This record gives sequence, C-alpha cells and structure tokens, in this order.
Amino acid sequence: MRRPYIGITGFTRPEEVLRVLEVFPKVDRRLMVGVLVSYKSLRRLPTNPRWARQMPSPEMIKDLFIEDERVVNLVHYCAEEGQESSMLGDMLKIHDLAGPNFHGFQLNLVWPEIWLLEEYRKVVGEGPRIVLQISKKAIEQAGEKTENVVEKLSLSRELIDDVLLDQSRGRGQPLATEEARRFLLAIKEKGWDLGLGVAGGLGPDSLYLVEPLVADFPELNIDAQSQLRDSENDLDLERAKTYLIKALKMFNLY
Repeated sequence: MRRPYIGITGFTRPEEVLRVLEVFPKVDRRLMVGVLVSYKSLRRLPTNPRWARQMPSPEMIKDLFIEDERVVNLVHYCAEEGQESSMLGDMLKIHDLAGPNFHGFQLNLVWPEIWLLEEYRKVVGEGPRIVLQISKKAIEQAGEKTENVVEKLSLSRELIDDVLLDQSRGRGQPLATEEARRFLLAIKEKGWDLGLGVAGGLGPDSLYLVEPLVADFPELNIDAQSQLRDSENDLDLERAKTYLIKALKMFNLY
C-alpha cells in the first residue's frame, strides 16, 4: 500500500539515515529517504560541486537504503540535458546498484517520454514507486496554465504513482503556497489514483509555507533538501531532526 511521506533528500552516509530515524515513530507516514543520482554521477563524470557533495558514489547507494518499515527509499534521478533517452538504461542500472531495500524513483525530468515509462513498467512491473517531479521548467513548457499541466500529466498518470510540485530546483526557493494549491486542486478534481506532494524551501523554519495546504490535502507528501544543509553543504542532522518533528506535529502524528 502506498503511504504518504515526509521526505529528506540528499543522504550520502548510512549513519545519517539512522540518526534521523531516532525521532521518527511508527506511524502511517513514511520517512522518504531521498538519494540523488544523476546521469553524470552514475558515470563518474565531473559534476557541479554543489550537487556532487549531495550525491553518493554509485556503489554507496545500496548502503543508504536500510530495511526499516518506517522508510520509503527513493532514488531521485536527473538526466543530463540532451541525454534524456538514457533514462531507461540508467533506471535499470540503478535497480542493480540500489539493493533489495530500494523502493522506487523520483524522476526529476521535464515531462519524460511516455514510451520510456511504458518500457520501464514492462521490464520491472508495477512494484517500484514512481514520483514525477513537476518543476518550474515543466510548468513553463505547459504554458504556465493549470489545465495544460493537468493535460500533460494525464498522459503518464497510469504509469506513475505520485506527483511532486517543486519549482525550487533544489535551491531552496520558497514554495508558492496558493499557486501550489491551484495545481493540486486541479489534479485532485480528476479523481486519479495519484499521491500529491510539494517541495520548495521547506525546512524546520518554513513549514508554515505548507501548513495551509494540510486541511485540503491531509495525505500530502512533502520533501526538504537545501534548507537542511550546513555551511559545508553536508546534511545538518539537528536541523533534519527538528524538521521531522515539526512536520510530524503538523500532520498530527507526534
């Protein structure tokens, strides 16, 4: 059964996962353990230092995905611009690397080709969870119109499990709450079997951005990344734990 989650993206060491789980109880929500993998990191090509610090080596991925009923372990995959056709091969390679506790992907791509998603499902089946990120660029490609975004989403809705609205590009740009509400409502009104989520500048000091959405979307997924990094761009475990506690309280789970 698909459970809603509270996410942290950017784990690079197994002990980080264990430390944040110290404050995460057994509840209906899961801790989403987000591990960043890109076209470049998978091939050991030079990567922007900002992102390289948040990406483990390919061999390390499986060690970050522990067996624990409280977690959902997702690889956040980003293809290189111009190399989007590599998505299928990369996803299958990640399956081999990620180990037995791997649960699925968040696809940080702009409207991936439907045939690639279809081929992926043919090979691996319906088991892996797929979260499709809808980024600022994806919305721009849809003419920044809600109905166009929903129409494009309709093409992949039977191949994915969740949608995550995230216009921050991993840089901490704050969530535009009412704009997110407009998109979420438009998707919800379709009655599709899709989990809904948001990200964008979320952290221990900014959950007020998402709190107004909880009443209308009680099973909303949320994710945090940049606001949980320290000055060295490492995961700040104390900020991460504080974020989790506050988020659990926001969802009346703590």
